[in-house]
Amino acid sequence: MKNFIGLNIKYLCENNFLSQDEFGAKFGLKKSVIGTYVRGISYPKIEVMQKICEEFNLTLDEFVNQDLYLKHKGYTNANSKNIAEPEPVVYESEKEALLKTIEAQKETIAAMKITIDTLLQK
Repeated sequence: MKNFIGLNIKYLCENNFLSQDEFGAKFGLKKSVIGTYVRGISYPKIEVMQKICEEFNLTLDEFVNQDLYLKHKGYTNANSKNIAEPEPVVYESEKEALLKTIEAQKETIAAMKITIDTLLQK
């Protein structure tokens, strides 16, 4: 069964600006041990996972079964086995802002096309 332990440890290190050495020190582990977790060679004992979850305010289920990076980015299916088409959470105001941005970009592109056509005619 697939789990996200190694990927999530890597994410927690990066998101909290911790080296693997600093991450390991929080839990009494060496950098080399953290490296084996990140590479999926071995997994932490349950007690260590509980400490990690407590430190970063996670449930064991989140830590083991969900991609925390995708969850952080707002994807609703962060624990899905098929993440090819993630569904981002977009609120109405964000939708409106995105539509305005797209319209502005379309106008910019149209203006650039006119400029290019003018330059090509010279």
